[in-house]
Amino acid sequence: MITAVLIMAFLLSLAASCFFSGTETGFLSVNRARVLHMAREGGVRAKMIEKAISDMGRTTTSILVGNNIANVMFSSVSAALAARLYPQEAVAQAIWGVLAAFLVLFLGEFTPKLLCATRPIQRMIALVPLWDKIDYVLSPIACSVQAAISNILPQREIGSKVTPETVLKILKDRKDGVKLSDFESALIGRIMVLRSKGMDVTPESLLHVLDAEEKD
Repeated sequence: MITAVLIMAFLLSLAASCFFSGTETGFLSVNRARVLHMAREGGVRAKMIEKAISDMGRTTTSILVGNNIANVMFSSVSAALAARLYPQEAVAQAIWGVLAAFLVLFLGEFTPKLLCATRPIQRMIALVPLWDKIDYVLSPIACSVQAAISNILPQREIGSKVTPETVLKILKDRKDGVKLSDFESALIGRIMVLRSKGMDVTPESLLHVLDAEEKD
């Protein structure tokens, strides 16, 4: 009975490791524009994917938490199963450990990443309902981990100032010799106007400046 439970836990933890590795690659590989289009067309699963990739920091934290739990569980169960199957054979237990390491590396890491990288949207459409439920369970842990990291690591600088000198330096650093188009020149000009007024650069604010220029 105990052996059967250990075997089930062994397979379950391996499947969980496979799932988290695959979803990580899948979320990072999907075409965001296509996902957004599918979500706007009313795709429920596409909306789930769009929600996950819109806050990739928290999504990645949940994946890492789940993957670490799965791998620790796999290692512990694997060691307990080896000790139960080969109680007095140290060599056999060592061989089991090596094979288990290759198993989790190939089936739990390499294979799912390869599958989800080749056809990410199709894979994630199939996996995202399960991910949504697992993410709901892992959300408290992931949020706690994020809060701890934000308190330990220095805060990233927000709202760095862009000056005309900065823009000129960027333009002078261009090595390809390509000239700016009229659209690019106008866009830079509007961005500088917004920056000089202390306004955030958003599509809406750019359109507002454009409307103001047309009225003038």
